[in-house]
Amino acid sequence: MAKNQVKVNANVVDTVRPRVAGAGRRPAVDALRSIATRVTAPLLPDDYLKLANPLWSARELRGRVIEVRRETEDSATLVIKPGWGFTFDYQPGQYVGIGLLVEGRWRWRSYSLTSSPVSTSRTISITVKAMPEGFLSTHLVGGVAPGTIVRLAAPQGEFVLPDPAPPSVLFLTAGSGITPVMSMLRTLDRRGQIGDIVHVHSAPTRADVLFAAELAELGRDHDGYRLTVRATRTEGRLDLSRLDAEVPDWRDRQTWACGPEGMLHD
Repeated sequence: MAKNQVKVNANVVDTVRPRVAGAGRRPAVDALRSIATRVTAPLLPDDYLKLANPLWSARELRGRVIEVRRETEDSATLVIKPGWGFTFDYQPGQYVGIGLLVEGRWRWRSYSLTSSPVSTSRTISITVKAMPEGFLSTHLVGGVAPGTIVRLAAPQGEFVLPDPAPPSVLFLTAGSGITPVMSMLRTLDRRGQIGDIVHVHSAPTRADVLFAAELAELGRDHDGYRLTVRATRTEGRLDLSRLDAEVPDWRDRQTWACGPEGMLHD
């Protein structure tokens, strides 16, 4: 993590965490990989696969950036089409490793998936906020074009949403901490499971709220989803000791909280 970079923490309160699924491979893919690794020639097996398709590799997971969509002034969503070996059985809330070739070196960082595993698009998405000292984040937001090949690490993490979801949920998010929760909301929406959800989100200004239009649409489509946005530059940070005023029944809800370290330790 870059020096002086804001740390983002995530906590699940009183939530049963299901076992995190591994990144299993498909038999057909394994068979093709096995054939490629038995070829004897001056080129490496991986080279033959790349001649056919740059997403095919016997050694690593890869993906192609197919869309870069600006979210706010300093953030963007990257839509990625994974290649062989990537499975879509990840859980909402997990993160994925992303490797980008910059100045001759592969730079790695982990980002929460903002896509839903129940989507039929066979793509994944991450949403990245450019940080002042974040070398890779600034390149991902401002310097990646569609068609770029990236390396991937299998999804992992225990900040996940169970299926079925609990009947009463509280999401507390701040800044880019909303990204794993966005995967959860999209999944609940696609499953028709948006029930009683209170979502309190903090951002410097309303213009800095990631996914603002989509969140507003969720509120219009589902009476059970209630969003409160706190603009911290004018209203100050959310004081968790005064949560009773914001969400009187928060003790009766299973809570997911994700945001800057200071927010979660107040």
